[in-house]
Amino acid sequence: MLSKVLSILSYYGINLAKIQSMPIVGKDWEYQFFVDVEIDDYTLYLQAIEAIKPFTSHLQIFGEYQKGKAVSE
Repeated sequence: MLSKVLSILSYYGINLAKIQSMPIVGKDWEYQFFVDVEIDDYTLYLQAIEAIKPFTSHLQIFGEYQKGKAVSE
């Protein structure tokens, strides 16, 4: 299932800035994933979230933040 989710995120142009996996206690060979993503188009991001929902048993978004821009001197 993870490869399907990653393919969907790639299709929608979602950049994975960080991905971390942790085993789920009491469930052998099952993992939860935490990802930080960078997006350029919020509409595509929302479409990507909807597209991956069928491939997840639990999806929680901890926050959405605007990507910062470098300050030129």
